[in-house]
Amino acid sequence: MQVILLDKVANLGSLGDQVNVKAGYARNFLVPQGKAVPATKKNVEFFEARRAELEAKLADVLAAANARAEAINALGNVTIASKSGDEGKLFGSIGTRDIADAVTAAGVCRR
Repeated sequence: MQVILLDKVANLGSLGDQVNVKAGYARNFLVPQGKAVPATKKNVEFFEARRAELEAKLADVLAAANARAEAINALGNVTIASKSGDEGKLFGSIGTRDIADAVTAAGVCRR
């Protein structure tokens, strides 16, 4: 099944690429997620009309991600306080939620 990609998809292509995928993958994943549309004549014309808008949207998302990455790299070290035993072993674990909360508290916004 031929589809037009509306977003970058790993191991498949990037925005605007027409690729051939299995029908089930297109119907069950790509189209419902909004990552692709079937490559009909109508959809090809519609996509070409909106190409600049979609590329600008993708560039904005990439710029925001790069800005967050620079802010996180500028932090350097983040300290997370947790209870530990006499030998320095932690009582429990430090998960992704704890790290995200510490980075947010240090001044980096999530979105």
